Amino acid sequence: MAGENLGLLRKNYLFAKLTDDELGELEPYLESRSYNAAEFVVKEGDPGDSLYLVASGGVNVTKNPDGHFLSYLGSGGYFGEMALFMPNSTRTANCVAALPTKCLILQKDALEKYAGQYPVPGNKIYREIIRALAERLAATSGDLAMLMRSQVKDQVDVSAIMAKLKK
Repeated sequence: MAGENLGLLRKNYLFAKLTDDELGELEPYLESRSYNAAEFVVKEGDPGDSLYLVASGGVNVTKNPDGHFLSYLGSGGYFGEMALFMPNSTRTANCVAALPTKCLILQKDALEKYAGQYPVPGNKIYREIIRALAERLAATSGDLAMLMRSQVKDQVDVSAIMAKLKK
């Protein structure tokens, strides 16, 4: 396996528990693709069936229709993990190369073949992806709870003001 790719995979916690041999066995299943600055890596609403790992450069994650900025993913960042588990998945955001960017891509079918041929490391990868999804869900749930508390407080404040005005 190319030294830079092995190092990148080793640093990313989705693959960090794999041995060097297991990472070497994974290498043929990965695709490498380069993007120019401002080029779409994925578009919101497009079909999704792969995990992207940013090898170099960086990606801006935005939402349609106004291109609302969500995050920046630099080298070692990843996206697309939900597409590995959902049939007929569509991309939930745009990912646009912020500068010249190289990504390693792991297609859903390729991961399934790898896990079938190498079940122990395949299960290691799946467990880490599931953990990452659970962490993101927990964070989203916390954000939603905070938003709901804020809205309820605002409604109570408005109700109290309206009650005072009616007196």
